[in-house]
Amino acid sequence: MVSADGVINGMNMLMVTGKISDPDNRRLYIKKMGASDDIKELRIIRAKQVQDQFGIGLPDEQAMDDMDRRAITSKRDQFLLTQNKNAPTLRAVIPFIVSKDFRGTNCLACHHVKVGSVNGAASITIDLTRDYKEINRTRDLLWMGQIVLQILLFIAISWLISRFMRPIKKLKSTMESMQHSGSLEMFVPIALEKGGRDEVGELTGAFNQMSEALSSSEKSMRLAALIYQSNADAIVVTDENNHIVDVNPAFTRATGYSRDEVLGKDPKLMKSGRHDKVFYQQMWQAILEQGQWQGEIWDRHKSGGIYIKTVNIVVLRNADGSVYRHVAQFTDITEKKEKDDLIQWQANYDPLTNLPNRRLFLDRAGQAIKMAHRTKFPVALLFMDLDHFKEINDNLGHANGDALLMEVARRISGCVREADTVSRLGGDEFTVIMPEIGDVTQAERVANKIVQEMARPFFFVNDETGYHISASIGIAIYPSDATTLEGLLRCADTAMYEAKSGGRNRYKCYSKFNR
Repeated sequence: MVSADGVINGMNMLMVTGKISDPDNRRLYIKKMGASDDIKELRIIRAKQVQDQFGIGLPDEQAMDDMDRRAITSKRDQFLLTQNKNAPTLRAVIPFIVSKDFRGTNCLACHHVKVGSVNGAASITIDLTRDYKEINRTRDLLWMGQIVLQILLFIAISWLISRFMRPIKKLKSTMESMQHSGSLEMFVPIALEKGGRDEVGELTGAFNQMSEALSSSEKSMRLAALIYQSNADAIVVTDENNHIVDVNPAFTRATGYSRDEVLGKDPKLMKSGRHDKVFYQQMWQAILEQGQWQGEIWDRHKSGGIYIKTVNIVVLRNADGSVYRHVAQFTDITEKKEKDDLIQWQANYDPLTNLPNRRLFLDRAGQAIKMAHRTKFPVALLFMDLDHFKEINDNLGHANGDALLMEVARRISGCVREADTVSRLGGDEFTVIMPEIGDVTQAERVANKIVQEMARPFFFVNDETGYHISASIGIAIYPSDATTLEGLLRCADTAMYEAKSGGRNRYKCYSKFNR
């Protein structure tokens, strides 16, 4: 016997294959489905929203009576038992409720309608004539017998009818509950009566097995969907051609793009331009060969802003090994990156002059000595102290003192090579690391240039007076003066104090006065 569920599944298959648009296909389908002896009438009804999109359809596809219209407007199954003596019938009108997952099919892929609305209904009228004739024949036989036999037969028939209708009513009630809730997650199997292995019992058992399997599958899918939708990380899913097929809410929060704005598009619409062609070639090579890629990518927000994200991309494949989907999960780490960079900068640079501080100076000096040990080229360390800076700071104020220190840093940086490192150790103390020098005269030329730069007058805002300071510089050479960083610092410091005691505004080489 044809069921409403079978009609719905068949119509769903016609829609998936695209054959439903042909009226001849629909007529043929209805004709075949209604060929059963027990089917008196089978119709598919189009709701107005489907007529608006695809046309009014066939004459038989219109709502014929209040029962058709009531099923569409109420979104509930409608049942009518007509106990006509000559032609008893049972009619059922089952509405088609729009869903993103209607038995594995997304209705919205073809129908431009709202989820939960009604696309139409299936109307099935079942002829109960044979069943009623059997009951009437049995009843006639009862009246021909003795009164006792009639009573016994009546009791037996009543029991048989009850036994037959009880599981049918349970099936009907369960199906209505499932239809109303739109979910199988809370499905409870229908209890089989002892010895109930007839056709109705087998149908009930098969219904239980099918529903339990669907319920288990729906629970898993619901859990996966909840995880997907509530995930704090942004998720974007693309097809085998890298066109976006789905995103989660976190994607919209991270990129500014809504789901509708990106569906069917290539994720490259978010490219920032900071990565070259080779970067993306290597990324896709890893994705296709290894099945996954993880790293950091700079992308562009819908607003135009640039942000950095950490990304994990995996490939989902079909049974034959071909690509089915790409799934990318990412997190915006711009703020974290900025905080890390700020912490790194604050730990290694002087906030006033933007020069490396003592910590970074020691690291770079140590690296320069290690390199000199390998290359055999000397390293020069210039240790500088400003003369008369305290008078400027005390008389003109700390603001002008800070301005002078910034200008000193600029002038020193203009005297050295790109490979050299200028650092401020604190106060008015500065150092210069000069790796891979030819001899001490190269360091002396730089020191002399710095002394001359420091001798030029300094000017401050709203003050045309030129103020003068000078610099005392000590020079030490690795490895001739010292073979350790600590020793090199001591030698340069000693040479600096020798320059101060010699009259300031000059430099001294440790090796020349310490022979």
